[in-house]
Amino acid sequence: MRQAKEIKVLVVEDDPFFQRVLAKRLQAEGYQVFSAGDGRAGMKAIVSFEPDLVISDWMMPEVDGLELCQSVKTGLKEAAPYFILLTAKGEISNKLLALDTGADDYLVKPCDQGELMARVRAGLRIVILSQELRAAAEGLRVANAELQSARAEVERISHELLPICAFCRKVRDADGHWHTLEEYVARLSQTDFTHGICPPCRIEHYPAVTQEKRKSA
Repeated sequence: MRQAKEIKVLVVEDDPFFQRVLAKRLQAEGYQVFSAGDGRAGMKAIVSFEPDLVISDWMMPEVDGLELCQSVKTGLKEAAPYFILLTAKGEISNKLLALDTGADDYLVKPCDQGELMARVRAGLRIVILSQELRAAAEGLRVANAELQSARAEVERISHELLPICAFCRKVRDADGHWHTLEEYVARLSQTDFTHGICPPCRIEHYPAVTQEKRKSA
């Protein structure tokens, strides 16, 4: 789980007083906070600041919170930040519109600061879990690609002659680099090696030990 100091929260609010209050409360939680005074500035901040979560007012000049939310969710898709929309509009139709547009959560102003922070923490848990799942999926994709490449190399080798040095017994890969046989096989199959002595080599290199074992047997 990421620490609070690593998490970025963007506040988009045209009321300077409420913007400062909200930013201060979020900073007290340990988050990195960036503030924007309207939806247009909020769009630029999302690109440059790359927040994990956005808290935005609905009613703002030029680009309102609903437009900002729709733009972010449409453009960034799965990588879009968690979006909490704040508004004085308390009708159920407005809430449904906000959620249908892509908002992840919706609070009616004035809202309790404690409840808002609880919603922020819940939203961040979802965001962080989603990020970890995407990272795990990407890791699996890369590992699978490497496995497929290794299998293809093994398949290629099984149908081709493998150059091996007549003196040191190193083998040459497709890029022209020379490796010990252990290194070459380990790179392709991720096999770990342990060394032993086969019976013929034991007789050849350690005849005294072999004869002693035969006598004791």
